Amino acid sequence: MYNAFALCLLSFMIFSCYTFGMASFRIPRILVSSPGSSAGKTMVTCALLGLLPNAAGIKCGPDFIDPLFHAQVLKKKTGNVDLFFTDADRVRSIFVHDTKNADFVVCEGSMGFYDGAGGGQAASAYECACALDCPVIFVVDVKGKSLSVCAEIKGYVAFRERNGDHSGICGVILNRCSKALYESLAPVIEKECGIRPLGFLEEHEDFALESRYLGLVTPDSVCDLQKKMDALFRATEKSIAIEEIKEIARSAAPLEADDSLFGEGQADSDDGKAVRPRIAVAKDEAFCFYYRENLDLLEAFGAELVFFSPLRDRLIPAGCQGLYIGGGYPELFPMQLAENTTMLESLRTFCRRGALVLAECGGFLYLQLAGVLKGTFENKKKLIRFGYVNLTAQTDTFLCKAGEEIRGHEFHYFDTTENGNAFAARKVNGKEWLCMQSVAAVANMHPARCQKAKEENASIVAGFPHLYFPSNPAFAAHFVDAAREYGKEKRGCGGGCTACASCNSCASCAEKGVC
Repeated sequence: MYNAFALCLLSFMIFSCYTFGMASFRIPRILVSSPGSSAGKTMVTCALLGLLPNAAGIKCGPDFIDPLFHAQVLKKKTGNVDLFFTDADRVRSIFVHDTKNADFVVCEGSMGFYDGAGGGQAASAYECACALDCPVIFVVDVKGKSLSVCAEIKGYVAFRERNGDHSGICGVILNRCSKALYESLAPVIEKECGIRPLGFLEEHEDFALESRYLGLVTPDSVCDLQKKMDALFRATEKSIAIEEIKEIARSAAPLEADDSLFGEGQADSDDGKAVRPRIAVAKDEAFCFYYRENLDLLEAFGAELVFFSPLRDRLIPAGCQGLYIGGGYPELFPMQLAENTTMLESLRTFCRRGALVLAECGGFLYLQLAGVLKGTFENKKKLIRFGYVNLTAQTDTFLCKAGEEIRGHEFHYFDTTENGNAFAARKVNGKEWLCMQSVAAVANMHPARCQKAKEENASIVAGFPHLYFPSNPAFAAHFVDAAREYGKEKRGCGGGCTACASCNSCASCAEKGVC
């Protein structure tokens, strides 16, 4: 009787928390998509973000570089939503969080409008637009075309239907199109396709961006980038119907979402004060691939994030109990990373001490470069294990227990002799492999401590997959909790100490930098 009552009460509490967390958000928004990659989506998205007042940019898909442009170059709020990583309800929750207080939101789709995971429609820009009830602006590259572009547009408009509104496509922008061609095509498009032409973008070297690996170079590596963006804004202002796009964005229906995902975390307390573990985050031109939502969840669960540069700083930030090294392009800076010997020694010391370390993709290779992890790596000159993955833990780690799952994405040309076996990765097509190391540091370990290190719990989780914490927020919570417990155990001893490898008790070494 009591158990039945308790179960009913618990069910009511869960239902109440979910229901009461739901709210209605009126967010003017559009989604920019196209028939395929390299059609001009990113250029149009950047242009609209630069011209729409107080706009935020959202990437629909797993890409890192487009949000880097939104955040670093355009100084806009940004983030990623992805229907492979999470379901539609959580996508809406993340979207509301990432775009808070924005007057307009410009979402950018990945690949072609209908291209999704596993060669199907799942997690496509089309499905994301449906989940967010978002009007779609379609960008078509018309170079080498004229009337044929109408057949292309009409095919995309008619292929799927969303609430009777042509798959959600509300307008079209013609890329690499002259003014004369646009003036001749626009009335034909409106008549033949029933879609509103919203302008054009001419091809011009003043704002051309070259490609590399993920589709675009990183913002830091483009010469005169702000000059290019200013030229893009000037051209767009003259040739694209900004006021009509605002009107379309404002036509988006209110969005129902639960906005509690990034609420305040449950931090332990010490003498009545919240204990906030410090997690160092490597962030510079070499290590710049992070999902904003991952960092926000770590903070929501109580962590204090401390950013540093492995390229330029001398030490891991003092007083940190955890370290997060994301991916990026470390292969472009091999000498600078290798020659920063004080940083490498600081990293080895930090890892040997047993502090918590999560390293993804390029960060994983950096740990091998430093000798912290076993293995060698090389450039295979082709994509290795590319795509979405569902990861299942094969053993207990500080992130999770064996059997727990999280979703992620891989995109890398390098491979290593020691991929690890802490997780099993499974692609949408069913292909499986083992990946990610869960180990104690081995770099320059003092012989007397080697056996003890083997007996200690592994403090490093590292591998090629980029994890997406919102797909299983418990991973972020466990990372923060483990760092907090490590801080209590070591009485605050954290990074920055390079004098010895075995410091376990000095409470002031974080301040002094020595043991």
